[in-house]
Amino acid sequence: MRIYNKYLCFFTLIVIGMFLFNSCEKKQSNIGLDLISDSDKLHLYADTVDVDCYTVTDSVVSSDERTLSPLGSYFDPIFGFTKASFVCHARISSSNVDFSSVSKINGIELHLKYSSTYGDTSTNQTINVCRLKKEVYFDTDYYSNFTLQPSEYDVLASETLSFGKDSLTKIKLPNELAQEFVNSDINNFINNTTFIEYFNGLYVYTDPVSSNGCIYSINLIHPDSKMVMYYNDSLEYEFLINSKSAIINMYEHDYTNAHSDILSVLADSTLLLDKCYIQSLAGLKAKIHFKQIIDYFGTIKNVAINKAQLVITLKADTDENIFLPPPKLALVAINENGKYDFLTDYKLNNSNFGGALENKFTYKFNIPFHIQELVNGKADNGIYLFASDNRTIPYRLVLNANGASKDRMKLEVYYSLY
Repeated sequence: MRIYNKYLCFFTLIVIGMFLFNSCEKKQSNIGLDLISDSDKLHLYADTVDVDCYTVTDSVVSSDERTLSPLGSYFDPIFGFTKASFVCHARISSSNVDFSSVSKINGIELHLKYSSTYGDTSTNQTINVCRLKKEVYFDTDYYSNFTLQPSEYDVLASETLSFGKDSLTKIKLPNELAQEFVNSDINNFINNTTFIEYFNGLYVYTDPVSSNGCIYSINLIHPDSKMVMYYNDSLEYEFLINSKSAIINMYEHDYTNAHSDILSVLADSTLLLDKCYIQSLAGLKAKIHFKQIIDYFGTIKNVAINKAQLVITLKADTDENIFLPPPKLALVAINENGKYDFLTDYKLNNSNFGGALENKFTYKFNIPFHIQELVNGKADNGIYLFASDNRTIPYRLVLNANGASKDRMKLEVYYSLY
């Protein structure tokens, strides 16, 4: 255990408050200290304490009705292969639709609006648009382990595309689909309930890339994302994808060719390695325990944690120029049932909680209340660390974790004895 103990000084309560909260910038003096007995003085210390950081799987997360839907695939020399796809409803934009006046089909397209990219955008990808043959439901919860069998969809169209700079891609669908709509029983178009029973929705995926690749964040509920049928001379009818559509994001990870560290922790999640691996889209996350600080304070009574900052540093030279680190990380408590919970520090002051990327390589979290709870005897169930937006944007990062490196993950703590 590495605890670097530095005795600082004796202060009165007032001077400690000034020091901790920066409420005064006047030069400190010894005036009045001779009026305070030694028993009433506080001992203030600063320590740097190691933590135990593990890489664990994040195998099942809720994946329905998200603001963004990732689409595409990429190969990462550290994390292996990742693929993302989605299912969504297309809804009629009016009730009691009547296509009896349609005399000519000019075309039908699926428009997809994307808001960001992750990976190598120069790689062309083949996009497949399929018609669902099973029902999915807006009011049902779906998770990242949701899958489709080939018998549950029919491929409508496949196109090899390089997404353009205008952030909108258009995929041509077969005119036969539009003609089917025109010839269909009018009862299928009374309202969206009848239409979705008839046309279950769309499944969109890409063929896997063999190298490089990119994942696009599709904004399905953007007004520009829709299915459009063109008919007669210049008329069109829109099938909407909106906030009332069932939307299910689907993720796949193949670690066969991943770094040996990842293969090791997948086989044994109790390993303490010098690096920790975090991957969004139900991939990997960090689990952190504070055994060493609990052991240290176990024999000390009357401890007040004044400040505790978890310092996390990116491992350099891990392709972070291509696979950008997330602008913010999330840190959550693990309750006695193994479920997520907000840390007390977040509940009390989320604006000061931290987690944003600093100086391109560092994240910091302020967690004095959580450490105080552990010192007071609360069970150390651990905390989880993962990327914010981890269900929609395919972030990945490698962190310095355990070991002797000066950049290892650590807890900087300031405490008082009283």
